[in-house]
Amino acid sequence: MPLLTAAALTCLAGCSGTTAPATPGATASAARQQTPAQRLTGLMVTAAGLGPGYSVRESGPAEGRSVFARSAREITGNACTPPAAMTHQLPLGRPQASLSRLVATREAPGTRVHVTLATYDKGMAVTAMDALLADAVLGCSLGFTVRAHGTGERYDPFEPEDTPAVGDEALAYRGVVTPEGDTPRPVRTTVVRHGDVIAVCTAVGGSRIASPVVLTPVIEAQDAKLR
Repeated sequence: MPLLTAAALTCLAGCSGTTAPATPGATASAARQQTPAQRLTGLMVTAAGLGPGYSVRESGPAEGRSVFARSAREITGNACTPPAAMTHQLPLGRPQASLSRLVATREAPGTRVHVTLATYDKGMAVTAMDALLADAVLGCSLGFTVRAHGTGERYDPFEPEDTPAVGDEALAYRGVVTPEGDTPRPVRTTVVRHGDVIAVCTAVGGSRIASPVVLTPVIEAQDAKLR
């Protein structure tokens, strides 16, 4: 049997001729390098995920109209501010990052569906859902008024709706919002938590707002992105 050279011994010890597969730890490390905002961008529902007839664009103030509030801290109304923030595409509590998009569909012209994602530190998403939103809706069951920048809004009592089978936790409500000097606007909202991410899908206005074809496809498509 011929003697093996030092080079051959070295190759036997560490030259397999194949590339070692990526370890789960390396994949997890790459994922951790994403900022919270970048993570949300990848998790947001898209027109491709919704299918024909839908469009998704950045959510911003409508042309010629002012924004009621740009953060929940600008809204005054005691314990009733969380549901008001929710209907204005503002995240609940204190997230690491948040992102909003506006969804429109040919099925319901005139109805806007706002989707807001927020990611939280460990355990804080549960607090936002339970200690902020659910408690606020219960405590403000007789209706409430909030103000921001000198403008007021009256909220009729929010009524719970059937909760869809999505996420780790879900809450659904419907109600009516009346801005000062304006006409009442029907609102339907579903809030879904997946781990440390909360998705709020809110349908505003339009004659078909009560129809499941308006909000349900958006909720299901967004839920699929979060799984």
